[in-house]
Amino acid sequence: MSLIIKSMKDYVNWAILAPGRIAVKMAEAMNGEAAEGKVRLYAVGSRNLERAKEFAGKWNFQKVYGSYDELLADGEVDAVYVANPHAFHMETVLAALNAGKHVLCEKPAGCSRDQLDKMTSLARQKNLFFMEAMWTAFNPTIAQICKTISEGVIGNVKNIDSRFCNRNPYDPNDKNDRNYAPELAGGALLDLGIYNIYFAMMIAGFSPVASTSSIVRMLKGIDAWNSVNLAFENGIVTSFQNAMDLPSAGGPTHDAVIFGEKGYITVENFFMTQKADVYVYKNIWGNEADLVRQIRCPFKTNGYEYELIHATQCILQGKTESDVHTFKKSEELCSVMDGLRADWGMKYPWEK
Repeated sequence: MSLIIKSMKDYVNWAILAPGRIAVKMAEAMNGEAAEGKVRLYAVGSRNLERAKEFAGKWNFQKVYGSYDELLADGEVDAVYVANPHAFHMETVLAALNAGKHVLCEKPAGCSRDQLDKMTSLARQKNLFFMEAMWTAFNPTIAQICKTISEGVIGNVKNIDSRFCNRNPYDPNDKNDRNYAPELAGGALLDLGIYNIYFAMMIAGFSPVASTSSIVRMLKGIDAWNSVNLAFENGIVTSFQNAMDLPSAGGPTHDAVIFGEKGYITVENFFMTQKADVYVYKNIWGNEADLVRQIRCPFKTNGYEYELIHATQCILQGKTESDVHTFKKSEELCSVMDGLRADWGMKYPWEK
């Protein structure tokens, strides 16, 4: 990991670029951490000045800008949280890095490995901190789940089953629905499946993916539904489903189950979990099990605070790369999604 000279300040002036729905969550987290003094709510930038003013007023930011360029030109901005749609992440992140700003970019940072590589390469060149905002990597409940597995409570993990399905019916008359827009990198995989993949990678200890199999239902050039199996080199297998236009038919739509030799762990809302239950089989058939541990880790604010705290600490310590959600982990995640899209023959307009 490369380093820069440690900041002379003991706080980071944060800016939010693109104050939309997801930015509200980060602004809430920033307000929750502001009292500690390390996180300062400094600026908001939007292509709509009135929208930026409204957002800044509600969430206590000091400065307001009606363009991204104006925000990036402010020398007091230390770090930028990039929250615009992921089809625009690359150009926005590159602009921020070229302006000398540290960057926390909402997931997926890149719509492809090629895009991601351009960002990490420039971050290294500029000696600036850059991280994909994969909040799952910092989830306290998942940390406790991994600890429970390492203690051998459920034995060796064999399979991870998860679903992330939302029902947003396709409306051919809605021209602004990014979920079904290939030009905006729409589809279930990058929006939802990225969580299933990363969650499985965490449980599998980031063992390399050895093989994949999948099926997909396409709609308007994007994956409206997919079903995927990944096999890791350490023998763990994950199976998951994603959907943009229907709920899961196989169980709760946002839950996961981790199956081991001696028991299993149920994970509620796995991508933002605060609750998991650990069971150990009572007999060899596995049709009865005892609840042996309840994992409950309520968020301090809303869950976004953990990646924010980590990024802030990294910047203040002079780090240019996270030692938790590393460039390598982002790269492996992106490469898996690239491989699935290749199998489906799914390309975004700029890739053709």
